[in-house]
Amino acid sequence: MPQLLVSLPDSGETTHDLTEALITIGRISENTLQIEDVSVSSRHAQLTLDDGGDYILRDVGSTNGTELNGKELAPETDHKLQDGDKVRFGKIDTKYKSENAAEARPLPEAEEVAAVVGEKSARPADFANASPFQTKKKKKDPAGAIIIALAVVAVLAFGYAIFQVFSIQAPAL
Repeated sequence: MPQLLVSLPDSGETTHDLTEALITIGRISENTLQIEDVSVSSRHAQLTLDDGGDYILRDVGSTNGTELNGKELAPETDHKLQDGDKVRFGKIDTKYKSENAAEARPLPEAEEVAAVVGEKSARPADFANASPFQTKKKKKDPAGAIIIALAVVAVLAFGYAIFQVFSIQAPAL
Protein backbone atom coordinates (compact mmCIF):
# COMPACT_ATOMS: atom_id res chain seq x y z
CA MET A 1 0.00 0.00 0.00
CA PRO A 2 1.44 3.39 -0.96
CA GLN A 3 2.24 5.85 1.81
CA LEU A 4 3.01 9.54 2.12
CA LEU A 5 5.46 10.52 4.88
CA VAL A 6 4.79 14.13 5.90
CA SER A 7 7.50 16.06 7.78
CA LEU A 8 5.92 18.87 9.80
CA PRO A 9 8.24 21.35 11.53
CA ASP A 10 6.47 21.14 14.91
CA SER A 11 5.23 17.56 15.18
CA GLY A 12 7.89 15.61 13.28
CA GLU A 13 7.14 12.97 10.66
CA THR A 14 3.75 11.30 10.23
CA THR A 15 2.86 8.46 7.87
CA HIS A 16 -0.38 8.45 5.90
CA ASP A 17 -1.58 5.28 4.18
CA LEU A 18 -3.00 6.08 0.76
CA THR A 19 -6.04 3.82 0.35
CA GLU A 20 -8.56 5.79 -1.73
CA ALA A 21 -8.64 6.25 -5.51
CA LEU A 22 -8.77 10.06 -5.20
CA ILE A 23 -6.97 11.87 -2.38
CA THR A 24 -7.19 15.61 -1.96
CA ILE A 25 -4.44 17.44 -0.09
CA GLY A 26 -4.83 20.82 1.56
CA ARG A 27 -5.07 22.87 4.73
CA ILE A 28 -8.84 22.66 5.39
CA SER A 29 -10.57 19.65 6.96
CA GLU A 30 -12.63 18.86 3.82
CA ASN A 31 -9.49 17.32 2.26
CA THR A 32 -8.70 13.62 2.52
CA LEU A 33 -5.20 14.47 3.74
CA GLN A 34 -5.12 17.65 5.82
CA ILE A 35 -1.80 19.44 6.30
CA GLU A 36 -2.21 22.29 8.75
CA ASP A 37 0.45 24.75 7.65
CA VAL A 38 0.07 28.31 6.36
CA SER A 39 2.21 27.54 3.28
CA VAL A 40 -0.27 24.85 2.16
CA SER A 41 -3.32 26.13 0.25
CA SER A 42 -6.83 25.21 1.36
CA ARG A 43 -7.06 22.98 -1.75
CA HIS A 44 -3.45 22.39 -2.72
CA ALA A 45 -3.11 19.16 -4.74
CA GLN A 46 -4.67 15.82 -5.49
CA LEU A 47 -3.47 12.25 -5.92
CA THR A 48 -5.24 9.89 -8.34
CA LEU A 49 -4.62 6.13 -8.30
CA ASP A 50 -3.50 4.71 -11.65
CA ASP A 51 -3.79 1.14 -12.98
CA GLY A 52 -0.27 0.22 -11.82
CA GLY A 53 -1.02 0.88 -8.14
CA ASP A 54 0.85 4.17 -7.91
CA TYR A 55 -0.54 7.67 -7.72
CA ILE A 56 -0.55 10.59 -10.13
CA LEU A 57 0.11 14.01 -8.56
CA ARG A 58 -1.62 17.17 -9.72
CA ASP A 59 -1.25 20.69 -8.32
CA VAL A 60 -4.74 22.21 -8.39
CA GLY A 61 -3.62 25.84 -8.58
CA SER A 62 -2.05 26.27 -5.17
CA THR A 63 -0.67 29.62 -4.03
CA ASN A 64 2.81 28.47 -2.94
CA GLY A 65 3.18 25.71 -5.52
CA THR A 66 4.17 22.06 -5.47
CA GLU A 67 7.63 20.62 -6.17
CA LEU A 68 8.46 17.09 -7.27
CA ASN A 69 12.08 16.09 -6.61
CA GLY A 70 13.11 19.76 -6.43
CA LYS A 71 11.37 20.88 -9.64
CA GLU A 72 8.38 23.23 -9.59
CA LEU A 73 5.24 21.65 -11.06
CA ALA A 74 2.99 23.52 -13.44
CA PRO A 75 -0.60 23.78 -12.15
CA GLU A 76 -3.16 21.35 -13.56
CA THR A 77 -0.58 18.93 -15.03
CA ASP A 78 -0.26 15.25 -14.10
CA HIS A 79 2.98 13.73 -12.77
CA LYS A 80 3.32 10.00 -12.02
CA LEU A 81 4.84 9.31 -8.62
CA GLN A 82 7.49 6.63 -8.04
CA ASP A 83 8.87 5.09 -4.87
CA GLY A 84 11.20 7.54 -3.13
CA ASP A 85 9.88 10.70 -4.80
CA LYS A 86 10.17 13.85 -2.69
CA VAL A 87 7.13 16.10 -2.91
CA ARG A 88 6.97 19.56 -1.38
CA PHE A 89 3.60 21.21 -0.74
CA GLY A 90 4.35 24.88 -0.06
CA LYS A 91 7.09 24.58 2.59
CA ILE A 92 6.14 21.10 3.81
CA ASP A 93 8.37 18.21 2.71
CA THR A 94 6.89 14.77 2.06
CA LYS A 95 8.18 11.48 0.70
CA TYR A 96 6.18 9.02 -1.40
CA LYS A 97 6.66 5.32 -0.63
CA SER A 98 5.34 2.58 -2.88
CA GLU A 99 5.51 -1.20 -3.06
CA ASN A 100 6.36 -0.90 -6.76
CA ALA A 101 10.05 -0.46 -7.53
CA ALA A 102 10.95 2.88 -9.05
CA GLU A 103 12.06 3.01 -12.66
CA ALA A 104 15.54 4.24 -13.49
CA ARG A 105 15.62 8.01 -13.57
CA PRO A 106 17.86 10.07 -15.81
CA LEU A 107 20.50 12.24 -14.22
CA PRO A 108 19.60 15.91 -14.01
CA GLU A 109 20.88 18.03 -16.85
CA ALA A 110 23.94 20.08 -16.07
CA GLU A 111 23.28 23.78 -15.92
CA GLU A 112 25.62 26.00 -17.88
CA VAL A 113 27.47 28.49 -15.72
CA ALA A 114 28.50 31.69 -17.40
CA ALA A 115 31.75 33.17 -16.10
CA VAL A 116 31.76 36.94 -16.17
CA VAL A 117 34.98 38.92 -16.07
CA GLY A 118 34.93 41.81 -13.62
CA GLU A 119 34.63 45.21 -15.25
CA LYS A 120 36.78 47.05 -12.77
CA SER A 121 39.30 45.92 -10.23
CA ALA A 122 40.79 48.23 -7.65
CA ARG A 123 43.38 47.49 -5.02
CA PRO A 124 42.02 48.11 -1.53
CA ALA A 125 43.71 50.96 0.31
CA ASP A 126 44.42 48.78 3.34
CA PHE A 127 45.30 45.10 3.01
CA ALA A 128 45.18 44.61 6.79
CA ASN A 129 41.87 42.77 6.51
CA ALA A 130 42.97 40.50 3.60
CA SER A 131 44.14 37.68 5.86
CA PRO A 132 41.57 35.48 7.58
CA PHE A 133 43.99 35.01 10.49
CA GLN A 134 44.25 37.44 13.37
CA THR A 135 47.65 39.06 13.83
CA LYS A 136 48.99 40.04 17.21
CA LYS A 137 49.79 43.69 17.46
CA LYS A 138 52.68 44.58 19.72
CA LYS A 139 51.64 46.75 22.61
CA LYS A 140 54.07 49.11 24.32
CA ASP A 141 54.46 48.12 27.95
CA PRO A 142 56.24 50.84 29.99
CA ALA A 143 56.46 48.67 33.13
CA GLY A 144 58.17 45.87 31.21
CA ALA A 145 60.61 48.34 29.64
CA ILE A 146 61.53 49.72 33.08
CA ILE A 147 62.11 46.21 34.46
CA ILE A 148 64.38 45.32 31.54
CA ALA A 149 66.32 48.60 31.94
CA LEU A 150 66.82 47.92 35.67
CA ALA A 151 67.97 44.38 34.92
CA VAL A 152 70.56 45.69 32.42
CA VAL A 153 71.82 48.24 35.00
CA ALA A 154 72.04 45.47 37.66
CA VAL A 155 74.06 43.21 35.34
CA LEU A 156 76.43 46.07 34.51
CA ALA A 157 76.85 46.91 38.22
CA PHE A 158 77.57 43.27 39.01
CA GLY A 159 80.15 43.12 36.21
CA TYR A 160 81.81 46.31 37.49
CA ALA A 161 81.94 44.87 41.04
CA ILE A 162 83.59 41.66 39.77
CA PHE A 163 86.11 43.77 37.80
CA GLN A 164 86.95 45.75 40.96
CA VAL A 165 87.45 42.56 43.00
CA PHE A 166 89.96 41.15 40.51
CA SER A 167 91.80 44.45 40.19
CA ILE A 168 92.67 44.61 43.94
CA GLN A 169 96.39 44.16 44.54
CA ALA A 170 98.00 42.65 47.59
CA PRO A 171 99.73 45.16 49.99
CA ALA A 172 103.56 45.42 49.77
CA LEU A 173 105.67 44.22 52.81
